[in-house]
Amino acid sequence: MLHPIELLAPRRLGTGFRWVLASSWTTNLADGLVLAAGPLLVASRTHDAFLVALAATVQWLPPLVFGLWAGALTDRLDRRRLVITVDVVRALVVGMLATAVVLDAAPIALVLAALFLLGTAETFADNASSTLVPMLVARDDLAAANQRIQAGFLTINQMIAPPIGAAMFAVGQATPFATYGVLVLAGAVLVSRLRLPRTGCSGTSAATSARTSPRACAGPGGTPPCARSC
Repeated sequence: MLHPIELLAPRRLGTGFRWVLASSWTTNLADGLVLAAGPLLVASRTHDAFLVALAATVQWLPPLVFGLWAGALTDRLDRRRLVITVDVVRALVVGMLATAVVLDAAPIALVLAALFLLGTAETFADNASSTLVPMLVARDDLAAANQRIQAGFLTINQMIAPPIGAAMFAVGQATPFATYGVLVLAGAVLVSRLRLPRTGCSGTSAATSARTSPRACAGPGGTPPCARSC
């Protein structure tokens, strides 16, 4: 019988992928909590249906607005460091929001601004995190690795976490936000354990990639972009 860890993240995918997967699932849990708790927090402060709907909208809007920018920035920066930095920023933003909620000093404008910032940070973190996978997993295993990343998003972020977030909000309005902060910090710690290999984007060495497909892997000055990204 397979060990649960071996079933979820087979050893052939590598230890590095396991750190990325654990971080991804942890932060997806956090994002799902706020996905439900954010609109509930606004609804607890107003009966205006437009503002309640806006609370959901500002969480979904950043990927549409900043998706391309996030991709461009990810290509130019250290991806592991970017994920860690953005997760820490998320923890700071939600920490301030949770404090304001506890002190009953969280106006709707502050809540909406915080939700928008969290959604924007999530866009950059998810983009950078997803690009780590091809740097860690062999080409033949990319489908299996990406399936596990996407499964975490669909099941944890979209299905499991929102009801939990709503239940936590019923217990205490600041509870899901404080939990979010803890989870994204845990995600940052998990990614910090990752050590990127000096490899190309598909798990092979940059030199091998350049020999195999020189036109696809040659950048300005003949430098393989895969090597630069690592």
